[in-house]
Amino acid sequence: MSQPTGPPSGLRDPARAVRSVAAATLALEGLTVLLALAPIAKVGGGLTAPRLAALLGLSALLFGTAGLLRRRWAYALGSALQVAVLTAGLLTAAMFVVGAAFGLVWIYVLRLRRTVAGR
Repeated sequence: MSQPTGPPSGLRDPARAVRSVAAATLALEGLTVLLALAPIAKVGGGLTAPRLAALLGLSALLFGTAGLLRRRWAYALGSALQVAVLTAGLLTAAMFVVGAAFGLVWIYVLRLRRTVAGR
């Protein structure tokens, strides 16, 4: 019988807690992308129809993926969306900052998930 490494977390379902953190991260990122629309319209080179469609679609995918995290493949989709947000920096530089910040948080969430799964 293997012993868990480190002290017990005190959580009844640590995997569910990690899933909640991951969902909150994706939802907050989706909201941040939506809130970035106003500054982009005024400062970031204008909000053209293709930019608006891309950012709204990206936000919808982030919100949708937050609800799908019970499925294993949703974490891979979340990772792909982190790359997409970073790539949206090609549309407007502000998205580089958003993508980098949330990308680092997402890496932490994935490491946390791996740690919890190892217990």
